[in-house]
Amino acid sequence: MRLTPGAPPAYLALGDTLMAVNRYGDAADAYRHAADLRFDEPTLLRVVDALDHANRHAEAGKVLALFASQNPQNIAARRLIGHWQIAAQDWDAAIDTLEELRGRIGDRDTALLAELSYAYTGAGDADTGTIYGKAAYALAPMNPAASDAYGWALYQQGKSEPALQLLEKAASIAPGRADLRWHLGQAYADLDRTAEAATQIRAALADPAFGDRVAAAAALKALG
Repeated sequence: MRLTPGAPPAYLALGDTLMAVNRYGDAADAYRHAADLRFDEPTLLRVVDALDHANRHAEAGKVLALFASQNPQNIAARRLIGHWQIAAQDWDAAIDTLEELRGRIGDRDTALLAELSYAYTGAGDADTGTIYGKAAYALAPMNPAASDAYGWALYQQGKSEPALQLLEKAASIAPGRADLRWHLGQAYADLDRTAEAATQIRAALADPAFGDRVAAAAALKALG
């Protein structure tokens, strides 16, 4: 493909094509060329997504940090920062980022409320996590992240039965989400539903992008 120098849309189109055929590293490089010419929000989102899929996480983090330093009020960038802080289990930082964002955009954003639920639950405050998870679920009961966040908070409170219904629902809506399968597997294991737990954990481990591999592998081994 011959690209016109100085034409970001051409690089974006090339990157989109490469993403569609799972050539994530090449797509990231195409998007980086576009970003060198015009570093706007759509380009940022493409670059970070491609780098993430290519397991070039440190590079993605640098790109995001640069964009956020240049655009400190950008909502999409703040969302991504909060999401990555959750992925890194930097719970307190995630809470600070997401609460600041909630103060700006309000309490009617399902994705933001679900992320806040995960952050508070991860920080050991499952009560607050449940409040946010319930609010997210009330807004969008068919949203898999909302269902999972609410169920995960309940699970951390020891309320395994109601949690299981929500976690099962989340995994059924988005069976390709390894993190949802991992949560469901843990709930099944606690309820001594060993075969079902093993099935869910294996499904999570089958995704090469799944991050919590060490804990999941250990849990699977413990199941026998």
